[in-house]
Amino acid sequence: MISFLIRHKKVILIITLAFFLGSIVYLGADAYRRGSFGTVAATVGSKDITNRQLYRITDDYARNLRNQGTDVDETVLSVLRQEVLAMLISEEILNQSAQNAGLAVADYEVAYDIQSSPFFNQNGQFNKAAYEAAVKRAAGMTPAEFEEQFRRGKLSDRFRGVLYSHFKLTPAEIKQAYKVQHGNLKNFEANKQDFAAQLLDTKMETAQKAFFDQFNENVDIKTFLQD
Repeated sequence: MISFLIRHKKVILIITLAFFLGSIVYLGADAYRRGSFGTVAATVGSKDITNRQLYRITDDYARNLRNQGTDVDETVLSVLRQEVLAMLISEEILNQSAQNAGLAVADYEVAYDIQSSPFFNQNGQFNKAAYEAAVKRAAGMTPAEFEEQFRRGKLSDRFRGVLYSHFKLTPAEIKQAYKVQHGNLKNFEANKQDFAAQLLDTKMETAQKAFFDQFNENVDIKTFLQD
């Protein structure tokens, strides 16, 4: 259930972070308790991921799970917190990579998407008061904080789209991979679509792992999570 929720937050690269995080410098509880580390969950280069961010998003996920009838105890919260931290690290990596590649999200794009959202409309028109109230009630953020988070998510998606655009499979590659895996081409045409999707996922995971490893060679990533 937790992994399902994370995947549906458009953080597909989370799949490879389970392996990637093993190579990140972990400073542990002692470092966490010292000085400013008590307010920082992780760092990606010079960028801090704060505990405020981590716990706010974790609480949102936990609330959704409880609303669906799932029992969220301390063990579940611990796992959820680790997955959310991995998600935030992933987003920061994608944002930094996007900026290095010269990608950006303009103010008008953020404004258009927010003002077009049915969640912030009344009688078919954008309602600023409804928007501010909804953001505060649902996310516990100011409009400025929400818009910055929205911008970061959109920038991550933009870079992810560029990254994924390089992943293609040729018909010959699909056919050969199917033959290698099954030993023959029996039922190939019937199973081709599903098999191709699985093959592409595998290819993307391998490439994503290499991407994260390369990023981590050039940028220090540290975590301070106590769980």
